[in-house]
Amino acid sequence: MDYEKIEDSVLKSAMDFFQQNAVDFFGINTKIIAPAQTELKDIKINTNFMDYTFYTEDGNYLHFEFQTTNRQEDIRRFMFYDASLHYKGNRKIRTVVVYSSDIKKVENYIDAGSIKYNMEAYYMNNIDGDEKYNYLKNKIDNNEELTNEEILSLTFIPLMKGKLTRTERTIRSIELADKINISDSKLKCLTMLYALLEKFGDAESKKKFKEVFNMTEIGKMILEDGIAKGMEKGMEKGIEKGRKEGKAQLLLKQLTKRFNKIPNEYKNKIMELPDETIEIIGLELFEMKNVEEIEKYF
Repeated sequence: MDYEKIEDSVLKSAMDFFQQNAVDFFGINTKIIAPAQTELKDIKINTNFMDYTFYTEDGNYLHFEFQTTNRQEDIRRFMFYDASLHYKGNRKIRTVVVYSSDIKKVENYIDAGSIKYNMEAYYMNNIDGDEKYNYLKNKIDNNEELTNEEILSLTFIPLMKGKLTRTERTIRSIELADKINISDSKLKCLTMLYALLEKFGDAESKKKFKEVFNMTEIGKMILEDGIAKGMEKGMEKGIEKGRKEGKAQLLLKQLTKRFNKIPNEYKNKIMELPDETIEIIGLELFEMKNVEEIEKYF
């Protein structure tokens, strides 16, 4: 399947939805006006699909990170990322790091001498995921439309505080999203869950998500597109392989005609030679005095 195609279609939808509603969910007093391009080609940074950076109406950046670990190296990475982003865009940056329920307190300040760095920590442990789940389940069971904030709540349940494991909470969220009858709300939930699973999902929850997602209209479309792309690439590879084998077989016939007999080990090695080498041997064939001269090409 063409995974870049999936990322382009699904993750863009997740970005658009997150952009419009994140500031309300996290209680941030600002207005997002557009996603910010944060690719830094000259600096190696490990990125992921749940990291969001936006332009705000005051001309600055709003940067989100989602974390299930509490490591000093993560904070240093955020500092490096923000410093690089400031260098590139010459704008102030407000960074909010959202921590899963496993993490209750972090160091959010670094004193690096001439550089002082501070980010804001938002703890999902402060939200009761079981309570949110029961509330949302009741609304969905009664075919009530979810607000955008409630859609975010449903997709963030795996990160919230709860009695079940994160994997179990993730699967419950996927199964609940699948019960939504309003197609637009269902799609918003699934696109956000897809983005979330890209960073936090384990094999079991990803498998469950695929089962649900592939049954949606956009999932079917992507699946069919991936199959078509795969068949097309397979045909291209088959044609290329056939062309290469044809050249090798022709060379073997020419060698047999010139030297009468070709050792079997030569035949096997010739079949594995790249196209350009086969062509060179073909051009130099009639200048060879014996078949052993081919060895220099192996």
